[in-house]
Amino acid sequence: MSSTSKKSEHKGFSRITGLSALKSRLAGLILTEDNSCILLTGPSGSGKKKIANLIAQALLCHAPTAEGACENCTSCHYFDQGNHLDFSILAAESGKKTIPTASVRSELSDLVRYPRLGKRRVILIDADELNEQGQNVLLKTLEEPLPHVRLILTSSDQSRLLPTVISRVISLKVDRRKEDEIRQIIREELVDQERSEGDLLTDDDIRFFAKFASGLPGLALELAGGDWFRQLRSDTTAIYLSLDQASELDLFTDCSAFFLEHKEQIDIIFAVLQSLIRDELCLLWRTEAEIINSDLLPQLKTVIERKQQNLARCAEQAAKDQGLVRWKEEEDSEWSRAERELQDRLATAAGLVEESREALARNVNFELTITRLLLHLKFLAAGDEIIESRKND
Repeated sequence: MSSTSKKSEHKGFSRITGLSALKSRLAGLILTEDNSCILLTGPSGSGKKKIANLIAQALLCHAPTAEGACENCTSCHYFDQGNHLDFSILAAESGKKTIPTASVRSELSDLVRYPRLGKRRVILIDADELNEQGQNVLLKTLEEPLPHVRLILTSSDQSRLLPTVISRVISLKVDRRKEDEIRQIIREELVDQERSEGDLLTDDDIRFFAKFASGLPGLALELAGGDWFRQLRSDTTAIYLSLDQASELDLFTDCSAFFLEHKEQIDIIFAVLQSLIRDELCLLWRTEAEIINSDLLPQLKTVIERKQQNLARCAEQAAKDQGLVRWKEEEDSEWSRAERELQDRLATAAGLVEESREALARNVNFELTITRLLLHLKFLAAGDEIIESRKND
């Protein structure tokens, strides 16, 4: 998502905050007669759909400039109202993940009709929702483009597309934004607008969402636009920070039930877990200014201290079991042995969260994946060893 609020004083591509290289490319494409398909690639929440709509409006505009649509002509007015006769969107139905091949074929075959309001017809396609058959249907249109047709594709993962499709498009990358750009987008889109319970975003809220979103304006606006995230983050945090003290029964019952209840929001939960692990590493590295969850600083410090104590206790017990004498570490040592080991364990924990995300993307069993993740995070936090055979289950 980009800064495209109609309340903004900006017009056309100047509504896009940041992404100067991309805007320069767009300026050249809009004013040419090149009818090549444009492919926008970038992570979910990067603003592809908003940018795609700005491109579509510019292509349909009666008086476009290098800055995009004029926003004053008849075509632009129809586009703003959402009923432009020469613009269509091809996407999966609600609750579905794939666009039926028949729908792709029908929509593309209809493009032979000439435009009714201007000189072009534009269709926006979510390429992530095209299966191989749908992409092959699209390929025929790309191989024999009609002079009055412009196609705009969006994709979160270009590797999902057929090489033959990629070879026939102009690929533009939508990069993550800088943190100050995310703050600017939040202010333009949401500040001074009442939220569901009448609260207003504070400067601390804006800073948090800008950091948490990791360069994704769509994610920042989604989370900042409602109160549901606050409770989800609070519950996720409570589970993670108490894992070293939780019993395995807790993991199989209450914790697993929480994840199952919020299955549809699992990507956000994973993002919260990763932000907490990152903050723990920041505390170890003495870089508190980089912490995302600054409001949780006291709890994070307590947990970090407790985890180091767990590791020191486990190491001492292991030494006793082996009949060894552990020498006291030097007081002026920059890092204690527990700190060094905790850093390694936190890095492993972050990797496990990402592994779980990828496993669910491959449709691995949800409950099995979450149970495995919780068990390993508990072992890492409590100072226990992860059995290699169990880790690779």
